[in-house]
Amino acid sequence: MIVLDLETKRSFDEVGGPDNKAQLGVSLVGTYDYERDSFATFREEDFGSLEGLLKGADKIIGFNLIGFDWPVLAAELGEWVVDLPTLDLMLEVQKGAKRRVSLDALAKATLGMSKLGSGLDALEYYHAGDWAKLERYCLEDVKLTRDLYEYARKNGHLLFNKGPRRALIPMSFAESPYSKLFKDAAHRRGSVKMFYGAKERLIDVHRFDGAYIRAYCHLRKEELTFRLDRVEEAEAVASSEPLF
Repeated sequence: MIVLDLETKRSFDEVGGPDNKAQLGVSLVGTYDYERDSFATFREEDFGSLEGLLKGADKIIGFNLIGFDWPVLAAELGEWVVDLPTLDLMLEVQKGAKRRVSLDALAKATLGMSKLGSGLDALEYYHAGDWAKLERYCLEDVKLTRDLYEYARKNGHLLFNKGPRRALIPMSFAESPYSKLFKDAAHRRGSVKMFYGAKERLIDVHRFDGAYIRAYCHLRKEELTFRLDRVEEAEAVASSEPLF
């Protein structure tokens, strides 16, 4: 798997708006390679090596790849780019949150980290010929994207600040070991025994959206909402089976 982000040579103002992505040009591409556990950057003279890396990847992860990076990069490498196996975190977030949320907002709420700057900073670095700062900026975005993906894969969601509280955005690609268990339990309205909040509980599952479990809790004798990422251990049981 590869995580990717790119920087451009020109701004939308310089090319006449977002309909002209193909004219933006690519100043730098940053990647993280899971197989080699390494970061790398590619300038225009390195695009041959970049092409080989992308064509050999089983999945490419990024933020707004489909809407931005791929159309920009396709103008440099060819239309085959848009057919690469892609996981676009921005589209996953839009699907789960029903709104656009920036990479910076996700990183602040989920990871407690921020971007180093904005795309305008990257343009200034490029025009000034400051490749060290441009590479640092680009690779920091790659790292934030990788860390958000890892968090979502393990916890089933990302976070963003919604007024005074943090809201969860369920991710469809999450690999929680209990996702299928709760999905099946919700479908058949079955029972699950679990460790949650340092307590043993028997619950009758009513609904599950990928991040939250709505269920009747026999311990509390009421219907409650549980977070999947806080479930420490779980297994399906017959509703009459004793708790642990």
